[in-house]
Parts: sequence; structure tokens; C-alpha cells
Amino acid sequence: MKAMKNIFTILAFASFSLASNLAHAQESTVSVQLTVPDGGWKIRIDQVYQTPTHLLAVSKLERSPGLAIQVISQAKASVKIKAPKLPVRHYVLGKTWNWPNKEPYSFLSDPKELSKPIAGTKLIFQAKAKPAPKVAAMVSYIVVYKKEIFTDGKTKRGETLQQLAERHCKELGASPPSVLRIINGFAAKFPSRNVPNLKALPEVKYIEMDQGF
Repeated sequence: MKAMKNIFTILAFASFSLASNLAHAQESTVSVQLTVPDGGWKIRIDQVYQTPTHLLAVSKLERSPGLAIQVISQAKASVKIKAPKLPVRHYVLGKTWNWPNKEPYSFLSDPKELSKPIAGTKLIFQAKAKPAPKVAAMVSYIVVYKKEIFTDGKTKRGETLQQLAERHCKELGASPPSVLRIINGFAAKFPSRNVPNLKALPEVKYIEMDQGF
């Protein structure tokens, strides 16, 4: 009986090890690496499809706004998927430069071009959708400047009322100003988070909410 018990223990352990190895074998990593014009470009793997013979990875190129290192760079991305290790075919959306890439990828100008390559395949990975950016609440305010900041209609920086109002609106993310010369100020809509900064401007005498703007 003891021998039989040992055999069952060995078989159970072997079965567990085999199951663990099979599960591990079904996990693989899909990576993409692409030469891009500058450091502002990023690449993201959005979907991975599987066929009996290969995997098909669909990636999206995007350029971050603002300045970036102006040298030829490498954009990289990778995802872990539940699938066996198979050859990967890459399809890339979002390329805007004209020079040819050395990478053996297929570059698409429209997502509709994917309909044929993915026909009959199985979707095994889908990237999570990016959360929608929060829209800042806008509040209407009337802003009155101090009269003493103007000499002959201009500030020490040489700005007129219109130019000063436009600069402050641009700096604080407000709508274009509606200048109110009679009160030496303007009306505009400001992001609520920037109202404290508006109040703190040294040129501002006072502000009040504008119910009719």
C-alpha cells in the first residue's frame, strides 16, 4: 500500500509539473521596434491575432506634442499574451514620414486595410482603451485691471489693454477675451482650476463672475 501511495504521489506531482509547463508554454511576448524620425514618436501594440501558423500584431504610431530630441530614434513596445510562440507579422498604422523603414513591417494608412489580413484569425489581445481626457470646467469672469498700470494706453511692457488681456487669457487657458474698455478690463471663460492664478495677477484689481457671458 505504501508503494502504491508513493506511485500516486509521484504521478500527481508529474501531472502538476506537466500542467505548469504547458501553461507557461502558452505565454509569450510580442515585441515591436521601429526606427522613427525623432524622440517624440511612440508605438503601441493595440491588437494581436492568432492563426495556426503565426501571430499578427497591429501597432499604432503616435507623436507626443511638444519638443523632442531631433535625432533618428527607436520606438519600442511589447505585450505579454496567452499564446504559443509563433512567428509574428507586424502591421503598423500612423506612419507619416516618406523614407522607407528597414524593418520588415507592413505600413497601413487606414484601419480598413486590416480587414483582409485579419480575416479568419482569432483576436487574442486587445489593448485597454485610453481614458478620455478630463475637460476642465470653464467659468465666466469679468476682469478689471488697475488703472495705474497703463500710461497713455499702454503698460510698461508696451501692451495695450487688448494685448494684455489676450496674453493673460492665453497663459491661463481662457477663451479669447471680450475687451470692456469702459471698465478697463475684459470678459472671458477661464478653467476653474486657474481662477486662483487669475486673482493673483499683479495687474488685476478685482474679478467677478459674469452671469451673462
